[in-house]
Amino acid sequence: MDTHLLYILAIALIVICLAKFVFHLNGKKLVALIVNAIIGFVVIWVINWTGLIHIPLNIITSLVVGIFGLPGVVLLVLLVLLKVI
Repeated sequence: MDTHLLYILAIALIVICLAKFVFHLNGKKLVALIVNAIIGFVVIWVINWTGLIHIPLNIITSLVVGIFGLPGVVLLVLLVLLKVI
């Protein structure tokens, strides 16, 4: 796994933790965001690894997946197939 991907995941997790203080999220919602981000990151990495399509891993896609979870991954796949991103 490329190290810049781990940096992107770390930055996304830091942004999510900072969102806890900005939006006053409780611990349960924060853990859900972090779990969604990690699961989504792994799913996007597997999708990219298969070579069928390429979803860019950056702070925006990480936040989409962190907030929306697997439906966010589906949204990103649709956006890539429609050539929006």
